[in-house]
Amino acid sequence: MDFALFMERYGYKILMLIVGAAVLGVILAPFVMTFWAFSSGGIVAAVIAVIVFAIGIALMVVPKFWNFADKMRQTHIIEDWNEKK
Repeated sequence: MDFALFMERYGYKILMLIVGAAVLGVILAPFVMTFWAFSSGGIVAAVIAVIVFAIGIALMVVPKFWNFADKMRQTHIIEDWNEKK
């Protein structure tokens, strides 16, 4: 079996395995790091993780940080090119 036939037969399965492993790695990384921090006595690391999490929640809850459209309208002039003069 040559490489082209091998990739035609198993390529998508290998690709799905790699993508699935990457997605699981991204999803499970915070849980693994938190478990590692608590199990090794890394209370400081756990406290820092909680503080970063709280700051992230605060940034998502406060609407003025995420209202980019209003900021754009205040600082830029929008011209209507189809307007007849």
